[in-house]
Amino acid sequence: MSSDPASTSSLDTALLFDAVDLISRTGAHRHVDRTVPAPAREAGGIAMQVPEGQDIAVEAELESVVEGIYVHGTVTAHLDGECSRCLDPVEQDVTARLNELFMFPEKVKADEREDSTLLEDEAVNLGPLVRDALAMEADERPLCREDCPGLCGQCGFRMEDDPDHHHDVIDDRFAALQGLFEDESKNEEA
Repeated sequence: MSSDPASTSSLDTALLFDAVDLISRTGAHRHVDRTVPAPAREAGGIAMQVPEGQDIAVEAELESVVEGIYVHGTVTAHLDGECSRCLDPVEQDVTARLNELFMFPEKVKADEREDSTLLEDEAVNLGPLVRDALAMEADERPLCREDCPGLCGQCGFRMEDDPDHHHDVIDDRFAALQGLFEDESKNEEA
């Protein structure tokens, strides 16, 4: 997975770590600890995201290995979104693992570049890795609670406000008979 320069975000800039001191020094490592504000939410993105300006805390080890720079650590953030059933606000605190090998470009064959994460200008860009880790850790279908009744499928009414809410649905094939029963009950009342 190589990053696209056109899709550079503030997260990519804030989580770019120079690795010059680690290159060609197999076994050398450096601890990095950085807290950055979350960028604007991605439209049409995942259900749970870090609110703009909220802290994203990254703690990792950058370690020089023969093939490149191995990164391992954690990212911690507070996510919010909407319940997938009733659209009420939902919050989630997550801590996700980071494990990635940033390959030296000269060590990767041309046909393998698309599937590899490459070291860029002697720097490690943790931005895409952090975004992916948070997305993988976030609830795909968040719920405000396990037994959330959701919304009425016909009118959008919030079912928790009235659990007995319902609609009398008549199969279209029998709609003509509905008037017959109503006329019969009116005749009996008269």
